[in-house]
Amino acid sequence: MKASYRYIKFIEDSDPEAKRWFCENKRHGDQLGEVTYYSEWRQWVIAFQPGCVFNNTCLNDISHFLGQLNQ
Repeated sequence: MKASYRYIKFIEDSDPEAKRWFCENKRHGDQLGEVTYYSEWRQWVIAFQPGCVFNNTCLNDISHFLGQLNQ
């Protein structure tokens, strides 16, 4: 599964019971959001940190990552 992209990367939580991924900026390591399983929708979703701004490239990469998890 692809978890590293041009500007962002996804890091799986070291706690296997947490079942979540952190979205980080590759340049500075800032946490941009958290990917978790949303049981009401039965799919993986991302909650962004306040003040984060994304362009279409980053949003496409986030969509690709979530698509992989939701397959």
